[in-house]
Amino acid sequence: MAHSTVSDQELLVRSAGVFRTYGFEGTSLARLSEATGLEKASLYHRFPGGKEQIALAVAEGTHAWLRQNVFEPLKEPGDPRKKLRAAIEQLRACYADGTLPCAFEVLSLAGGSPVLADALKGALQAWIKAFTDIAKESGLPSAEARKRAEQAIIQIEGSLIVGRVLGDTKAFRRALDELPALLTYE
Repeated sequence: MAHSTVSDQELLVRSAGVFRTYGFEGTSLARLSEATGLEKASLYHRFPGGKEQIALAVAEGTHAWLRQNVFEPLKEPGDPRKKLRAAIEQLRACYADGTLPCAFEVLSLAGGSPVLADALKGALQAWIKAFTDIAKESGLPSAEARKRAEQAIIQIEGSLIVGRVLGDTKAFRRALDELPALLTYE
């Protein structure tokens, strides 16, 4: 496949799939080449930093997707619960209703550089902030909003692991269904 036949977006989507399947350590340029249809030389041409640079681009792309589809819509005017329900549907899509592991989780495993670790930390902090802000908007005090935001992410991420190990996505669906009650003042 020629360089021009795989868009940057498609390259990152396919690469994210490899990282989600094999983790950082298990992902090789050979696997990335096979998944993207690009020769290793073409991958190096587009990403001179190799696997590390591709992983960083996947992390940044995932963060950008979450920012556009989850974090920013939560800032729009409107009822916090309604905005959360819309965000939940986006999270369902992002994780294929609980069948895909979190890209942040697999990229945070051993092997990545401090630059990758910083990118993942920034993305997670943005997620916590988005959930904290919506909880505060609903009337929760700042400290309680932050605590519940962290708990919401713990529940989402934990449910993805439980679902993967047990082969059952009910825990993920339940974690998402509980977000409005967790993140809003009743």
